[in-house]
Amino acid sequence: MVPRADRHARFPARRRALTTMRAVLVEQPGRARLTELSTPEAGHGEVLVRVAAAGICGSDVELLGGSRPASYVRYPIVPGHEWAGIIVQIGTGVRGLATGDRVVAEGFRSCGECERCREGHTNLCLGDYAETGFTHQGAFAELVCVPARLVHRLPADADLEAAALVEPAACVVCGLLEAELRPGLSIAVVGAGTLGLLAVCVLRLTSPSRLVLVGSRETRLALGRRLGSDETFDIHGTRSISPLENHFDLVFEAGNRPEAAATALSLARRGGTVILEGISGIGSPANTADAITLKHLRVQGIFGASSLAWTRAVDLFASGRLAFADLISHRFPLDRYESAFQTVQDRQSGAVKVELLPAPS
Repeated sequence: MVPRADRHARFPARRRALTTMRAVLVEQPGRARLTELSTPEAGHGEVLVRVAAAGICGSDVELLGGSRPASYVRYPIVPGHEWAGIIVQIGTGVRGLATGDRVVAEGFRSCGECERCREGHTNLCLGDYAETGFTHQGAFAELVCVPARLVHRLPADADLEAAALVEPAACVVCGLLEAELRPGLSIAVVGAGTLGLLAVCVLRLTSPSRLVLVGSRETRLALGRRLGSDETFDIHGTRSISPLENHFDLVFEAGNRPEAAATALSLARRGGTVILEGISGIGSPANTADAITLKHLRVQGIFGASSLAWTRAVDLFASGRLAFADLISHRFPLDRYESAFQTVQDRQSGAVKVELLPAPS
C-alpha cells in the first residue's frame, strides 16, 4: 500500500504558499508518497503553470508499479503527462504567452535539431528520451515548469478538466494524420478505453459510412454509442466477431493487448489500413507477417504525438465539437491519489478517465 501523508500536520499553509508545493513523488517502483517539494522557478524560455487537472494514464500505473521499460523513466519522478492549467510565471525570453493564460503542453521535450525533428516528427526525436512526467517533473503536483516552446494556448474560458484530455487526443490525431481520411469510409475502432473513445469522437467528424466500436465493459461501449459510434461489439460477449471481419476500410487499434492488434488486422478489408496505437508489452510477435501480406494491408504504428498532432488536437478542442468532458468519470484531490490509482486499476469501478485536481481553477 502506498503511504498517505497527513497533509495538515506536514504542510503548513503559510510556508507552502511561499516556497513549496505539494506533489506525488514516486521514489522507486511501488514506493510513492505525497510530499512537499520546492516551488519551481520559470527559467529562460520556460513557464510555470498551476495545474488544474491531470489525468492518470496506464503508463502512470506502469511507472508506479515498475513495469515501464527502464529507458523510458527516471526515478525518483513526479508523474503526470496529461494535464492542463494556468500560467503563473513567465521566464525570460518567452514571447506570446502571459500569466493567466490557460494552456496545455507537449510532453516530449524534443531537441528540434535532429533529422526526425526537422521532418516534423518531433515524437521520434533521435536525442535522449525526455518527457514530462517520466524523465522531468510532471503534473501530479500543484505546479509544473515546462519549456514555453511546447506550450499551446487554450480559449480563455476553456474547461481545464476537459482540456487535460488534449494529450491523449493528440496521440489519436497523430495516428489519423497517417491515414487517408475522407467521407464515406467504413471504420472500426478496437479498444474502448480513453484512446478508443477519443478516436470515436474524432472519426465521427469525418462522416464515415459506418463507425463500429469493438471493446469490452458495457459502460464504456454505451459511452461510445453516445459519442457517435453507430454500433458496438462486446469482444467478450456471446456473438462471434466473424461477421465483422474483412469489412473495414480503416481500423484504429488502441487495445494495448496482443489480441487487439490481431482483431484489428482481421477486421480490415483487403487493401485496407490499420493504425496501431496500443502497446501490448509482449516480447515476441503477436501477429504473423502473412496476416498483413495476404490482405495487402497498410499498417501504421504510432508513438506518442508530434507537434503538428498537438496543434490539430488543440484546434479540435477549441472548436467545442469534441465531448472531452464526457470521458471524465472520476475526480480526486491530490491528497487522495491512492484512491485515484486504485480506481483506475479496479475493473469494477466504471472508470474511464480518472483525474487528479492538484489546484482546481
